[in-house]
Amino acid sequence: FIAPLAELRLRVKHGVGTELLPLASLEGVGRVRARALYSAGFRTLEDLKRARPAQLVTVPGIGGRLAKRIKEQVGGLVRKRGLKEAEGRGIQNSMESYVSKE
Repeated sequence: FIAPLAELRLRVKHGVGTELLPLASLEGVGRVRARALYSAGFRTLEDLKRARPAQLVTVPGIGGRLAKRIKEQVGGLVRKRGLKEAEGRGIQNSMESYVSKE
């Protein structure tokens, strides 16, 4: 009974469904970025761990610094070359397509 309640509390806190909880729990990743990562095929923390920073920066809303922070949080190896590549792409992609216009 306690586990479902804890999960519900986290879902409400982050404003996400169950599938996005692991992603939204990362520092710097809210519901919009979690959805963008999920839509780009990064569905688990293990997926993020295996990803190169250069792959992460192709996701709308993820810049070089955030890609590095994500990799550090999931325990993924960040190679200097991959990090330089990601930081070189430090400009975030637009998130407009992920934000609903009402």
